[in-house]
Amino acid sequence: MRYAYVENIKTEATKGLRGVCQCCGGEVVPKCGKFKIHHWAHKSKDICDPWWENESEWHRKWKNYFPLECQEVVFKAAQTQEKHIADVYSPKGCVIEFQSYSIDPNEVAARENFYDQMIWVVDGVKNEFDKVYFNMSVYQPHTNDLTLRNIKWVGRSKLLAKWANATKHVYFDFGTDVVWHLINYDGATKNGQVKAYPKQNFVEYFGGKYHT
Repeated sequence: MRYAYVENIKTEATKGLRGVCQCCGGEVVPKCGKFKIHHWAHKSKDICDPWWENESEWHRKWKNYFPLECQEVVFKAAQTQEKHIADVYSPKGCVIEFQSYSIDPNEVAARENFYDQMIWVVDGVKNEFDKVYFNMSVYQPHTNDLTLRNIKWVGRSKLLAKWANATKHVYFDFGTDVVWHLINYDGATKNGQVKAYPKQNFVEYFGGKYHT
């Protein structure tokens, strides 16, 4: 986690501090080494949110587009009291989950059901060749919409196939100044469509502030 409560103030991990997890209320300690991103870790080995993952630089950069109060927001189900920490809860009233690591389809479905109003932003350069395959696969359809592209996927990567059954909107970030919305994709034929949005417009639409 990036944030914990220190004397009831949402605080980043810093050496010498002791914090309280905003999700479970357990004690957390700062991990501020030279090689890993500074973060809070639970003092015990208990995991309070099984959906939580180690964060990459890509993950942190996306979260930083949004105000502090929008980052790492705890949601609790009224009936079950189940709690989870959303990456970002945007001023638009929408949860944004940033996904850099592989995720089980059952967990995708569980998160979508839990948060309801949400979107996914997926790291398209986590694997070395995904961006290359994507660029080789897109082509211009015969429409007046210059941002719309057809897909005929090439290569062995299953990046789009893994997200084809998501019920919420999925956007891919390939490290450029646009994000690509997955409109549809057929894993059997490897055909689909994507639509490009300027990254700045995307961030600002959801209430963030874009910076390079």
